Amino acid sequence: MNDKYMPLDIGIIGCGPSGLVTLKELLVEGHQCTVFEKSNSLGGTFTQAYQEGILVSSHLLTMFSDFVGNDEELLGKPRMLSFIEYVQYLNDYTDHFQLRKFIRFQTEVNSLWKDYSDNKWKIRINNSNDIYSFDRIAICCGIFDNVNIPSFQNKHLFQGKIKHLKDIQFYEDFKDKHICIVGSGESASDMILAAAKCGKKAFLSIRNDHGFIVPRYIHGDQDGPADLDTSRVHHSIPRAWGVLHTYIDMMNSLIKSYLKSVLFQKGQSNDCDLIRRAGIYMNLKQIQTSNIWTTFGTKNCNLVEALIKYKDKCHRKPGIKELKSNSIVFEDNSEEYVDEIICCTGFNTLFPFLDQNCEANSEKMKCLANDAKISHNLFKHCFHPDFGDEIVWIGFARPCLGAIPPLSELQARWFALLCSKKLKLPTKSEMNKHICHYVKYLQWQLTPYRINRLTNLTDYLIYSDDLARTIGCRPDLTRIFFQEPHLWIKLMCGSLLNAHYRLSGPHAKPKQAKAIILQAKWAKQPNILYLTMLICYAFFWFVFGIESCKPASWYPL
Repeated sequence: MNDKYMPLDIGIIGCGPSGLVTLKELLVEGHQCTVFEKSNSLGGTFTQAYQEGILVSSHLLTMFSDFVGNDEELLGKPRMLSFIEYVQYLNDYTDHFQLRKFIRFQTEVNSLWKDYSDNKWKIRINNSNDIYSFDRIAICCGIFDNVNIPSFQNKHLFQGKIKHLKDIQFYEDFKDKHICIVGSGESASDMILAAAKCGKKAFLSIRNDHGFIVPRYIHGDQDGPADLDTSRVHHSIPRAWGVLHTYIDMMNSLIKSYLKSVLFQKGQSNDCDLIRRAGIYMNLKQIQTSNIWTTFGTKNCNLVEALIKYKDKCHRKPGIKELKSNSIVFEDNSEEYVDEIICCTGFNTLFPFLDQNCEANSEKMKCLANDAKISHNLFKHCFHPDFGDEIVWIGFARPCLGAIPPLSELQARWFALLCSKKLKLPTKSEMNKHICHYVKYLQWQLTPYRINRLTNLTDYLIYSDDLARTIGCRPDLTRIFFQEPHLWIKLMCGSLLNAHYRLSGPHAKPKQAKAIILQAKWAKQPNILYLTMLICYAFFWFVFGIESCKPASWYPL
């Protein structure tokens, strides 16, 4: 592509992790940017969530590729940051790259539309006559503004309170109450443990299968985050063998748990051991319908702890059949008295500044907003084929296992290069063809049920490597294997750091990236096991051409 380009004026909506990294990558490419943030601080949903909140991915997986933070010990001693600590990381990132002066706080975008008379995008803010004009728009506001509360039968009869997760700030609110938590995701897992600890009685309502349960920490301590095995070698295991892989993975964890008790604890099992084993058995119980590759991860085993440690007052229930004045009737026809229902049922993807637009071309904008609500119907979760690179959605792809911010960074790097005309999108027909192929693949891997309900789900490594190939920054693993084997083993068996994608390609920082990768802690035993398994699969793929054994992410989707 031609490197000669005119700097563009770009408007960015939202100042959470996605907005910040988009701003940084666009500035690196020399563009002019303005970020609109409706609150008075940066950090997005992490500044509004419940105060006791802790991330469900370690700092290794969550951090951006070229900024570890001010505590570099986290590379060797990784842990999950609290929401407050993560907001501080984002503030440190902002100051390190001098981004704050481009952010307009307490500035809400009310309308966004394209003015075809000058081919510019217009933004109206704060219900005023203030209108800003831009060449490109990046929507980075996330989905956490518009709560999704199920429509319960006879909801009008219920005299208790029905709340959403977003309404909860302090766990003490549950004191002496009968609480029903609806959902089985990571936030629901936090809520049910809090309700079991603080409340008089707690119920966990799960309609179908729960997510694939992974503890935050391997042994319940601060030394071993479970996502140390979210590695390139692990996530290259062929998806067609999900049931077998889940059995092997769970049995490996189960054997290690018992050996730990026998060898180091005189045959005694502590609470962490019992909770870990119970989570493994819960995963195995639903393996035929939900294995490690076919569902989203619940990277938090607090729900298991609640059901095990507080079994006298915490119970799992099926979906809700109907509500009565002071009770819930569940689908198994059991009935329980309840004071409050807490819905951990996610959020609706809405873009009110587009679909409630009263400006020119409002119908086109409403159609655009409606299409964008289904994230996987955008090209690589980012671009609408009708508008090309004029408008992008960043931060809307949700990995089943892994973290969102690293994906946002790759999306932002791609968008910045498109704005600079160093890359080019395919034609509209090619994008539509790719979208159809991609959705069919997701339905095969994650089942139509999940994909139709959670339209932003994706596979972490497959999606990351796909974006990296597009950008031109996927590491050359074959060359590294022969020239730098010590680096290769960390790339394959260490955590899936976004620093992998700074070794080469546009805006590479190979010295810094190598230092991060080599210093980062890694879990040897499980990843050596995965490497052995991967070699076996690769053998059957290369020698016998068995399609189901083709390693994931080794080839373009």
